[in-house]
Amino acid sequence: SEIKVVPNPYFTRSYFNENEYIRRIRFTKLPAKCNVSIFTITGELITKIAHENETDSNEWWDLRTVNNQEIGPGLYLYAVETETEKHVGKFVIVR
Repeated sequence: SEIKVVPNPYFTRSYFNENEYIRRIRFTKLPAKCNVSIFTITGELITKIAHENETDSNEWWDLRTVNNQEIGPGLYLYAVETETEKHVGKFVIVR
């Protein structure tokens, strides 16, 4: 329940942790082994990220789909799943 997305909302022109070629957000306080699935508000799977790290509870995402396309502005859902638990949250991309 402590899992967060930062920054949220994400402003595409903020230059937070980015340069002109790389835009990204961070999932924080993740379990040591989990999968993060990101969906559009209509339920379409955008991408899936496998996180497996005992010492770092952060995972970065470059705001790109599985087809290497930049996502558009809007509301997105994410699901963090372990073998025994599931956490669902949301974040916003603003242009």
